[in-house]
Amino acid sequence: MEMKPESGVATAPMRFADWASLQYQLLWAYEGPVPKIALEGSYTDMATSCWLVRSGEVTLRTGGRKVTAGPGDWVFVASPTRHQTFTADAEILSLHFELSWPGGESVIDRSENLVVPAATIPQLEKVARPVARTLRRHFPQAGAFLAAERCNRELYLKVQSLLPALLNVYLDTQEFLGNPPTLRGGRDERVLKGIGELDRMPLDRIIGRLELAARLGLSPSHMNALFSVHLGMTPTRYLELRRLNTAKNMLSRTSKSVKAIALELGFRHESHFCLWFKRLTQKRPSALRPSMPNNNTCR
Repeated sequence: MEMKPESGVATAPMRFADWASLQYQLLWAYEGPVPKIALEGSYTDMATSCWLVRSGEVTLRTGGRKVTAGPGDWVFVASPTRHQTFTADAEILSLHFELSWPGGESVIDRSENLVVPAATIPQLEKVARPVARTLRRHFPQAGAFLAAERCNRELYLKVQSLLPALLNVYLDTQEFLGNPPTLRGGRDERVLKGIGELDRMPLDRIIGRLELAARLGLSPSHMNALFSVHLGMTPTRYLELRRLNTAKNMLSRTSKSVKAIALELGFRHESHFCLWFKRLTQKRPSALRPSMPNNNTCR
């Protein structure tokens, strides 16, 4: 039976301010054969991935549970971990985006891999294909990380304008599947303002506690207390995790050198970036790019 969503009507009532704090970013969209490097492997990813299988099959395993999808199936991929095995002839329409509340809380529960016949949710393919076509047309040589690509203002706004419709249908689909958006607890308006300040800040600049607290009209200790209560972390930690997430995406989804990535994230020396990355992840940066050439000096 075809899904008949009531677009724009949320099953869980939330404040306008809550929806306004929704954080989303298109990471990539692609239509075609599954790259050989991605045919089989284990992945850890906090972002949202959806695949429409065109041909072939994919088997996904998460937490001891296995699902298989074939032609004409949508796959909503579990997070943060899964093991995937595609057949060699697999072709997919792939969407990859971030969708979270401030602090990284997931909007949708994605603890399991879900398979849904595309015929029941035709709206999703309808809004997904223009996104994939636009990226293929304007970024033909890109890797799987849109944020690293350069473009002019007109193209940026064109791509961004496609995302709200996609997210609206995605959330409609999740509600149809009995998996509506959730938000645990409330949000202090001062914390939301602080998150906005941090999210607008270039990642190559580190803001001090005193400066941020002054912008929010709070003392540093009160600011840290509010963030810790509502987000479970201080503003400094929030910004560090934002920088770390960007570093992981650039390492795993682009061919930029580690040195170039370090400079973009505000590190004067590649060695400083490597030490910082290893302290937070217990891994060298090179561990996230096994398919890339050895273009760094981190050991």
